[in-house]
Amino acid sequence: MATDACFIAIVAVAFLFAGTIKGALGVGLPTTSIAILGLALGLRDAVPLLIVPSLVANIWQVTRGGELPALLRRFWLLNATACVGVWLGTMILFHIDPTILAALLGSVVAFYAIMNLTGFRPRLPRGREGVMAPGIGLAAGLLTGTTGSLLLPIVIYLQALGLEKDRFVQAVGLSLLIGTVAWAGALYYQGALDGRSVTISTLALVPTLLGMAAGHQLRARLSQDLFRKIVFSLLLVLGVNLIYKGVF
Repeated sequence: MATDACFIAIVAVAFLFAGTIKGALGVGLPTTSIAILGLALGLRDAVPLLIVPSLVANIWQVTRGGELPALLRRFWLLNATACVGVWLGTMILFHIDPTILAALLGSVVAFYAIMNLTGFRPRLPRGREGVMAPGIGLAAGLLTGTTGSLLLPIVIYLQALGLEKDRFVQAVGLSLLIGTVAWAGALYYQGALDGRSVTISTLALVPTLLGMAAGHQLRARLSQDLFRKIVFSLLLVLGVNLIYKGVF
């Protein structure tokens, strides 16, 4: 691991940048932070640091809106299988070659960036939701456990359902909150979530919140479309670098 001063600087910059993107665009906190931290520190050192910021952000997100009971009933199978996948993925994280993990994370980040740059929005045919939910949940959990991507396939799946905006935001927050709790338990079971990691993760709230405040200011001053293109172009570069690191 990097020296303490360098380590703290990397963590602060990663969460400051990720928080700025979150404040400006409303998305991208976990994906951006894990892309930077994974490239600089390696996934095994990076993933525990996302726990506290992710918990705080998603508790806030899931409590805004009155659809929680209905969302719990509708998406219980999706979220339950995601938790199983998170535990399996976290076990894989600590038992396979880190270079493979870097390439996998890079692929996820690059796909996420390309999806946003191209405006790709999948649509799920009626009647397929229940059939696809277990597989999507399991795959999303596996990717979260192995890459820290925080259930990215679930976000795409929920987009494909065409949910109303507020319901979509709350449904995403619910899945991410449940997934993060399962992820924290899995990391603790693997011995990766210790007092030091929790302390650093908690302190990471400071640059995250500062970045979110700066992002709100940027949103008012810059073209959101231009800013989005810049951000996701940078994420695409980060993703390609991670793939290169994993392959070569």
